[in-house]
Amino acid sequence: MPGDTFVFAGDILKYEALVENEVYVSRSSDDDPKVPAYEGGKFPLSTYLAARVRGMLAEPAQWPQLPQSVREWLRIQQWRSLVPRQSDLLVETFPRADKFYLVCYPFEGRLAHQTLGMLLTRRLERARQRPLGFVANEYALAVWGLGDVASNIRRGELSLAALFDEDMLGDDLEAWLAESALMKRTFRTCAIIAGLIERRFPGEEKSRRQVTISTDLVYDVLRKHQADHVLLRAARADAATGLLDIKRLGDMLSRIRGRIVHKALDRVSPLAVPAMLEIGREQVYGEASEDVMAEAAEDLIREAME
Repeated sequence: MPGDTFVFAGDILKYEALVENEVYVSRSSDDDPKVPAYEGGKFPLSTYLAARVRGMLAEPAQWPQLPQSVREWLRIQQWRSLVPRQSDLLVETFPRADKFYLVCYPFEGRLAHQTLGMLLTRRLERARQRPLGFVANEYALAVWGLGDVASNIRRGELSLAALFDEDMLGDDLEAWLAESALMKRTFRTCAIIAGLIERRFPGEEKSRRQVTISTDLVYDVLRKHQADHVLLRAARADAATGLLDIKRLGDMLSRIRGRIVHKALDRVSPLAVPAMLEIGREQVYGEASEDVMAEAAEDLIREAME
């Protein structure tokens, strides 16, 4: 959305507008991007593998099979916070520097977690928690902001059950899709496959810009006058499976209903360290860049283990 910040080529940029197929940005003075950088599609953590990992972590009797360093890491996690049971969702909250963090561990893969992060930040905004951004990896999601989530939960002003309710896949999802450029991009592919937009004529071919203009106009007209058009339904279905992993996210939200465990911590936990390190992955120029990243990792690990 206009005003969102993101990392590109090591710089934090602010999204200004999308005109045809060109994104207009400006340099931002923000310290943290709202939308984290990502390296494109990765092979996802499968449903079966995710379930096995949750089961292995939840059963200390299986820990002796793991490497010694992993066993020690899990013991420290159990001491500092807790290791989630297989069907539970562990949600940790803690302050760090001048921000407040919420880290959860769905173990459902990066794609589902990125979708959850988008929807979760919308709900936190409505709850006036002032979220600044989120980052996702294969097993965890971290959201940071200026609102003290733990205090609001303790006072009953914020409910984790409501925050992670399945209804976020209803109006919240529709509103987010309507505001993002994701649906237009997906609709463009559906329109070309359906033959609604011709890319090639005898002796000539439409440019990407021409195709973008044509499909965007058709998309806007259909949304306004025929919201249930078959191509719009196809675009939503494609986005739900290929880009958002809605089914997997829905299954996860159903699984954790009534099984959310909240731990309010005074500092980062061992399990949260990899997700926290994702936040600062923008490039640092110069020969000392590796040292800077190594020092950041050491600081987080030292804080988690103290």
